[in-house]
Amino acid sequence: TLNKMPNKPPIPCTKEEMDKIIQAAADNDFFYMLFKVARKTGRRLGEYYDVLVKDIDYDRRIMMTKVLKRKQRVMKEAILDDELIYLIKTYIQRNKLKLDDYLFRKVGYRQIQNKIVHYAKKAGVGHKVSFHNFRHYFVTELFKKGWTYDKIAKLTGHSSAGTLALYDHTVASDVAEKAREDIRDI
Repeated sequence: TLNKMPNKPPIPCTKEEMDKIIQAAADNDFFYMLFKVARKTGRRLGEYYDVLVKDIDYDRRIMMTKVLKRKQRVMKEAILDDELIYLIKTYIQRNKLKLDDYLFRKVGYRQIQNKIVHYAKKAGVGHKVSFHNFRHYFVTELFKKGWTYDKIAKLTGHSSAGTLALYDHTVASDVAEKAREDIRDI
């Protein structure tokens, strides 16, 4: 058997890189909306892929996503802010989607993965980027805002708070930088 090299952890995107990727997609209303939603809800691509127009609850400002748990589909709520509600409504109206239409299936799953790479290159991002970077970014930003593991796990659909430790390394560098600043003043 061949010894597999351990996978390098993905390089997380900065806020500036996320902004640039989304801006690079501004010429395509589908990818622009999808990337904005992914950045602010932190779900997996497969969860978006199953969202129907009727899964958007404008009054409660949530989007229902389907998560596979023990071979069963479980509905989970993703929180939407006013900007996302506006983007989604506009996209649905512009594309004349009906309640039973899929919101994020305009193109194939693989094409979505390829497009994030395309837009990251177009934006000048110098490291490998995949769709999962949106989820990673979302979780990391919540950590930076002081959210607990349990709350983030509930919001993002992680099976347990323990799985979030994978995201914690990026926050540690922020803590180290803050510590250096504070130590200088001691």
